[in-house]
Amino acid sequence: MVAILQRVTILTVKGDGMVIRRQSREDIRRTIAERLSWQTAQRDNPRVARAVYEGAEVDAIYNLDEAGLLDEFYHFLEMIGFLSLVQGMQLPGVERVLIPVVQFILLYLLKTLLGIESMNSLPPLLFSNVALMTLIGFSAYQVANGLTQRGDDRRQKKDKQGPLTAQCLAQNISKFSCAQMEKFFNSVVRLLVVGLGLVRGEITVALDGTKLRTTEKYAGRGCLKVEHEVKEKGTGRWVKVVEFIFGWKLLVLIEVRTRLPLAAKVLKIEGYEGEWLVPLVQQAQANLGGKARIVKVMVDRGYLDGEDLWELDQMGIIFVVIAKSGMAVREDAQALAKEGDVVERVREVRHGHGGKATVEKVKTRLVGIEELTTYDDYGTVEHSKQKNRKSFVGNPLNAVVILTWENHEYGERGAVYLTNGPVADPFVVFDDYDRRSVIENGTFKEGKNPWKLEHFPQKTEEAVIVHCFFTLVVMALSTAFRLWQASEAEEEGVGEGAVEKAKGDALALLGGGRLEASLLGGEGTERWRRRLKQENRDKVIVFVGEHYGIFHVAEMATLSGVRIKSIPQKLGSRETILAYYGLKP
Repeated sequence: MVAILQRVTILTVKGDGMVIRRQSREDIRRTIAERLSWQTAQRDNPRVARAVYEGAEVDAIYNLDEAGLLDEFYHFLEMIGFLSLVQGMQLPGVERVLIPVVQFILLYLLKTLLGIESMNSLPPLLFSNVALMTLIGFSAYQVANGLTQRGDDRRQKKDKQGPLTAQCLAQNISKFSCAQMEKFFNSVVRLLVVGLGLVRGEITVALDGTKLRTTEKYAGRGCLKVEHEVKEKGTGRWVKVVEFIFGWKLLVLIEVRTRLPLAAKVLKIEGYEGEWLVPLVQQAQANLGGKARIVKVMVDRGYLDGEDLWELDQMGIIFVVIAKSGMAVREDAQALAKEGDVVERVREVRHGHGGKATVEKVKTRLVGIEELTTYDDYGTVEHSKQKNRKSFVGNPLNAVVILTWENHEYGERGAVYLTNGPVADPFVVFDDYDRRSVIENGTFKEGKNPWKLEHFPQKTEEAVIVHCFFTLVVMALSTAFRLWQASEAEEEGVGEGAVEKAKGDALALLGGGRLEASLLGGEGTERWRRRLKQENRDKVIVFVGEHYGIFHVAEMATLSGVRIKSIPQKLGSRETILAYYGLKP
């Protein structure tokens, strides 16, 4: 059993027994380089199972590790057309490269998928992982010896770790232009929307931005001057402090149910987010094509611009945005709320577990206000120019005023939501805006932690932009992959059209409970990665010629003729395993 898991073991099966023939590392490198071309290899468990059962010599066996994640994911990428998309990408200004551009892209995709933080960590964590590197087109010989002999004469103690260096990947991946990356991102969104149908019908979207802080040494970085008050030591006085923040800002527009990003933009950190509200909504709708239509947009006060909101209204889109302090329309809404009809909702919140658990009733009270005309800038440019005339009448807006939020009393100082939608039931507007929180929790927090959004390959503007779009693409692909997997599991065995039906409506899995917990059972990225590692820790990947198979180690041993005293009951005999793959002895 132990021998089966060793990376440098080749098996020869004869009769009912298994003979383990050990070879030197160089012999195995040579054998795999000669016999295995993964660029043409395909997964075929029955073929490999038959070969092992009949005692054929296999090319190699590796511990599965992270390759278990990549195997199905790689198949998914091929199915939706992602691999065909990246095969057509070229590095600008580069005529010839030793490594195909598609492999640079797949390597960086893998780095992001596995959550590898530092480029310097790639050689030991990725480049030297033979199973993973083989899956994306490198041979085991290349992984061990590199693609060239450059620097070998200066290498004394440390062995090579992979076919290329981390610097080579960083330099080449950062050559993609901003226009290329935006086109690449939009193309991937269309693959997921059109190809899988994960987003369809009338949808609600949210738009927000997050700061990506860097040091002053990053080439092309922006600079934002921020003033805030701190308490002075000794005197206890509050004093103003000026801080300069360097970096960029990432804007993302997502569909709130699936959390799939539909449009994105990278700005310098001091850039004004508001000017991108309408362009990003338009880009998202273009990516959706005729499969879905944006009907609601949720944004925070950073996007509060009357002309842009009016343009959304003219596009037939309902918006919800928080009014800023000092706005006349906000003060009017708060004043009218004192005499308005209050709508109340009470829900129970459970605290603690077991016998010590308690249930608290929390109350929220809202007032809907209609036909407010004191937001003078809500309209066209020509309309707002007339606001100082006595005859001027503003375009009507509706508002929702929060009097009480989960037992916290605000009274007349409560937040005000502005909307062009109906407010007869103010909780519709309230809940719509509450769904905006998924972009902060499900996109930015996830992006910065498990997806390493703030760890760039180089200290240049190009590298930051490439990294941002690559991270968003991998996040979208992994979410779509998991939704597709779950939908297929739900539809399994229904009939010939089960797979197509499942691909067409993964959203059926998203119903029930609060939105934050409904998506994929509330399983975040880190838990997903841990679960996959746990599921694959007892599996091996077996190469035979141009095909490979993935088996549980006990299944592999049983097929090989090894007699296991405590064999799992569900495996059965060698013949039972063959029958599982549709084969006869």
